[in-house]
Formats: sequence, structure tokens, C-alpha cells
Amino acid sequence: QGLRLVGAGLRSHGHPMKRPAEDEPAGSGSSDEDNDDQGAEESAGADGAKSTGQGEVVGGGSQRKKSQVVLSNGRVVSAKVRNHVNPLLPHFFKPIAVPQGGDWSKIFSDPLKPLVMDLGSAKGHFCREGARRFPDFNWIGIEIREALVVRANEWVKEESLQNLHYIFGNASAGIADLLKSLPSGVLRRVTVQCPDPCFKKKHQKRRMVTPRLVEELSEHMPVGAVLFLQSDVEQVAMQMVDTVAACGPRLSRVERLPDSAGAALDPSAPVNPVHRPNAAAGRDYQDKDVGGGQWEHKGAGAGPDGYRWLAENPLGLLSERESATISRGLPMFRALFQRTAEEAQTNPAAPAA
Repeated sequence: QGLRLVGAGLRSHGHPMKRPAEDEPAGSGSSDEDNDDQGAEESAGADGAKSTGQGEVVGGGSQRKKSQVVLSNGRVVSAKVRNHVNPLLPHFFKPIAVPQGGDWSKIFSDPLKPLVMDLGSAKGHFCREGARRFPDFNWIGIEIREALVVRANEWVKEESLQNLHYIFGNASAGIADLLKSLPSGVLRRVTVQCPDPCFKKKHQKRRMVTPRLVEELSEHMPVGAVLFLQSDVEQVAMQMVDTVAACGPRLSRVERLPDSAGAALDPSAPVNPVHRPNAAAGRDYQDKDVGGGQWEHKGAGAGPDGYRWLAENPLGLLSERESATISRGLPMFRALFQRTAEEAQTNPAAPAA
């Protein structure tokens, strides 16, 4: 990615009336989103893989193609998946499972390193590049499309990246068990980057950043950890900020990455887009209305001067979508929140940790 660190896995869109996929030229991608909730997503299979006839069970010594992966149920599917799926389908709407029974020493060589968690990691390039460039951090990518998770974990093995892991799951369906299983205090950053905007009002129930997700994050994130939100659609960023602001004072807005979030990265590390083809391709949706321009708690995160967007990415790493957007001279809409001390819950004026 140039790169991407997080919806529950709902990221890019390829229909001519929607944003294109992060790594595909305009006009490519998924089928019409006008279908009902139980429509197009189901026709492509519950795992979100394209209907290419590649659903045979492994066996008989058959050779799978490089573009194929084997899912947890044994199906062989293409890793070229749909740009979005319906997170409310029963197949997806399940709390994220805790890997290895919560024994993180089986996941990371050093499970006590500070952790970055990207919700909606798509193809996983953001975390992959982060794990390469910042080996003092562990990286987790959570993605709703299993084929992408399988392919990304294959890269982890190929490159022997012992500080990187991807998990198949839907963050908006429940992330509390996963957060509780982490070693105490290691989670320092959570990111949600360019989630599916769910432009249509009837699809607003699919959005990733919901009160439930924010409540679970604020309850289980350690004091001092940060939540980074960004989108190339301003109203999506406004929605996310409003949802966080409406959930109480445990997450407070900050303007820079605090040391408590693991800010001691190499200051010379450039914040540059990672090369990607067709970076200038795509449509401009920055001013498009989301859900008819109305949503719950609208304005809760705005100040006297409106919404304050960060001018720069504070992480030292860009997502693919962000890279593509910047390459076209378009803005990103970014906000950073920090988990405050427990006393701030009853005293909003208390300083952040």
C-alpha cells in the first residue's frame, strides 16, 4: 500500500458510480451496489471471492494457481476478490476470533512489543510495509475478506516477518474478545483508514465505525494509546469523528502522536507513498454526500471552527488509498484520538495521559 493501516475490512469500491479499488484503475471492480443487502454479495459467495468457478475442495494433488488461495473451509478461490461485501450477512457478522487461544507468543516472536492494529487492512500492504520499516512494533491487520487474509499471511511466511499477522474478521461485529486477549498495555495504535463510505442511506447500517466499535475500543485500549481515523471523503471522516465524540470522554482529540503511542520512530523515516501502478487513476468523491448528508450525532465532533483535520499523516506511513489520493492533488481528512486516563471519564477537564 502506499499504505493502509483500517472498515472492519470494508475499504474500496470499483463500480463506475463509486470509488475505484485502491489498486485498480477506474471503472474496474465490483458489481452494482444497487442490489439489496442480500443480493450481489451473496451471488459472489459468502467469502467475497469472485464467481470464477474456482470453489473446488483441495485434494487429488490438484495444482492451484498463483492467484488462488485456500480458505479455512478448504475451498480454493481467487485472491482477486470483490471490492466490498455486506458485513451484516450471517457469515460475516461474528465477533473476531482470538487466534491461537490467545497465546500471542505463537503469533509474534516478541508479543510484548508495542502493537499497531489496522482495522480493514484490505490486501495488507500497509501493515506489511510497516512491519518491514518499523520492526520494533508488532502489526495486526484485520480484514473481512478471507481470501485477502490468507494471501497476506502467505507473504508473512515468505518474508519471515515475525512481527506481522493478519486476522479474518469483522471488527464492527465485535472486537472486545480480541482486545482483552492481548498482553497488557501493548496496544498503542488503532487505525481505520478509508472505510467503505456506504453512500446510500439504506447502506448506512453497514458502516464500520459504529458506537459499538468505539465503545469496545475505548473500554479496552490502554491509557495513552491512539485511534487514527482518515478518509478521502469528508463526510465519512465527519461521521467517524462524530461517532467517537458521542461515545464519551475516554477518547479525546489530539493534534499530534504522543510518546505514549510509541512515537519514538526514526524521525528521518520519510512519509512517502509506496510506489503503486495507476496511482493517478480514480474518481474524486471528497465532497459527496453520505447517507443523504444526515447521520446520528451529526456535529458532535465539530468545534467552533468546524472539523479540525490534521494536515499531515502522523504515522510515518501512508495507505494505498491515501497515496493514490495525494497523487491526484486531493485532500485527506484525518483525525487522531488518544485514550485518556480513567479519571477523565468523570472529569472531562482532566489532562490526557
